[in-house]
Amino acid sequence: MSGTFIPTDSATGLPVGTDAVFLTLGSALVALFKHAKSAATHGDALAFKWLCLGCKIGNGPGSTQRHTAREAANTHAATCRSIPWRALGDQN
Repeated sequence: MSGTFIPTDSATGLPVGTDAVFLTLGSALVALFKHAKSAATHGDALAFKWLCLGCKIGNGPGSTQRHTAREAANTHAATCRSIPWRALGDQN
């Protein structure tokens, strides 16, 4: 998903519109979220994307139906060994 800007919530660090979150084997999060730009173009049924906040892999430039995106996000979380990225100000 390089080159794609995804707005994040400043309080949680998750993409805006996050619908579900999955935990990877290394404790990073995989977020399933409604992509506002896709919703405006394709309607709500095809507006879902996912992004691993550990390895930064996602479902690419296109959005898909919720159940398809949810299944792919969950499958990725079950096999990804990435760990959470440390916050810039975190000294621990």
